[in-house]
Amino acid sequence: MRTTVDTMIKWLLVVVLVALASGLFDGWLRARFPRGLPGDLRLRLGGREVRVALGMTVLLSLLATLLLRRL
Repeated sequence: MRTTVDTMIKWLLVVVLVALASGLFDGWLRARFPRGLPGDLRLRLGGREVRVALGMTVLLSLLATLLLRRL
């Protein structure tokens, strides 16, 4: 039972850190890649531009995996 709680706490920590990192790195990445990261989608819906950050998601998933393996 203890290992399940430990695993849940680790995942919660990773999710919080990934959310924090995405907020911190978003401005930096937009300045470096004004058109978005490779893999990001930009759609026009009803005259508005919608960005789907698939490249950012993959990048943050890799960082989260590396972080989780270190814990």
